[in-house]
Amino acid sequence: MSEAPATPKPPRRRRAPRRRGLRGGRDQAGVALIMVLAAIALMFVMAEQTRDEVEVYSLSAAVARDQLIAEAQARSAVNLARVVLNSEPIIRRVIAPILTPLMAMMGRGLAAPPQIPVWEQADLIIGPFRSQEGANALGDLARVSFDSAKNLGGLTGLSPVVIIDEDSRINVNGAVRSSVAQILLAKQLQGLVFNPGLNGFFEQRDPDGQFTDRPTLISNVVDYIDFDETAFDAQSLLATTATAASSGPEDSFYQRLRPPGRRRNAPLDSIEELRMLRGFGDDDLWHAVVDPDPANPRRRTLTVWGQGAVNVNTANAQTLLALVCAYAPDAPQCQDLTQASVFITTITMVQGLTLSMGIPLFSSASQFVATVQGRPPLGTMLTQLGMQPFVVRDVAGLERSVTVESKVFSVYAEAEVGAAHVRVHAVIDMRPQPELPSTFMRAAGMNIATTASGGLGVSQAPGGTVIYWRED
Repeated sequence: MSEAPATPKPPRRRRAPRRRGLRGGRDQAGVALIMVLAAIALMFVMAEQTRDEVEVYSLSAAVARDQLIAEAQARSAVNLARVVLNSEPIIRRVIAPILTPLMAMMGRGLAAPPQIPVWEQADLIIGPFRSQEGANALGDLARVSFDSAKNLGGLTGLSPVVIIDEDSRINVNGAVRSSVAQILLAKQLQGLVFNPGLNGFFEQRDPDGQFTDRPTLISNVVDYIDFDETAFDAQSLLATTATAASSGPEDSFYQRLRPPGRRRNAPLDSIEELRMLRGFGDDDLWHAVVDPDPANPRRRTLTVWGQGAVNVNTANAQTLLALVCAYAPDAPQCQDLTQASVFITTITMVQGLTLSMGIPLFSSASQFVATVQGRPPLGTMLTQLGMQPFVVRDVAGLERSVTVESKVFSVYAEAEVGAAHVRVHAVIDMRPQPELPSTFMRAAGMNIATTASGGLGVSQAPGGTVIYWRED
């Protein structure tokens, strides 16, 4: 049997060679595209970051520029205010021929007028430096043309400048001067808080959980500021005609607080420090007695600056009532709210007519005392308007506590340029100041004024001396 022939195997199909070059090129192209996109995204992020940084730096530079301009304008306003205050004697001499007949018509004779409150018109005087409208307003009033004037109107971001005489308020820092000054301050504070409408504040617990009556509040003010550690007895002082008031060492009330504290026993730097006193932590009492309107510093009754005596020509009616009631506590105006309201309304109305015209109401301290006593000529006029005369116990004491000339002033200047806002509060003292005894000043060859006996002299700085500066 023969074998069948073997079937030959079909030849194996050879695979086509792989085209590695083309496939690898596509992969490389994809990777390159991804890298390009990533690089573009990274560059975009870096560009955005750079743009943001440039924008932030540009805005910061613009704000810094506006801040510098606003600060310069506010400082310029303070310097202009000092010029206004320094020029008051010149302005007084110029307008004296006009004011003297007007004052004579009021029954005040032909005497030269006292200090004129030119600071009440500070914004009008400084107006030409702010805008053309301000120049026109002052020019129309003074009949002067500013058309040919140069370098005016540059303070475009400046708000109206406010100048307030601190001597029109009761100075609580007077407690550091002497025991006599402490008694005077206590009497003035008594007249300020006598108002029966304030009884609710002294019959309820204060924020410290204490009952603080009027004598205690007055004692707290004196003890917090005076140098000694002896308690001031306002209760005995206000109940009698004592010439001294002390009753043992001061208590430890502030040490018992949480956190504990101590009395300052030194002059205050700002009126806001009074809020730390026992009794004055109540906001309603603070606004009723010290600062009725925080937005209007003219209505404030207390100060930590000033020469001591109160300028009765510029003090508000509430302060004047406090002064008189300190020496006439039995007067109806000091006991009855209706009579007190009549006094405040009458004085406010008369001041609105006189101060707006630049006419000081009183020529001397004695004339003020005579007026509140109802004596002619002004006392008679006020009596006809409904104000009852006062029976003053200590006429000489009241005359010593008042004046008709201010020496210490607060200047409030605000400027807004772009996004920057600057507010400056400066206190200017127009009194001569003692020279500073400095070895360095002598070594540098600087002249220091001395008296004939060789003592330290005083110097008068043009535009007064800046004794306080706050910039916000």
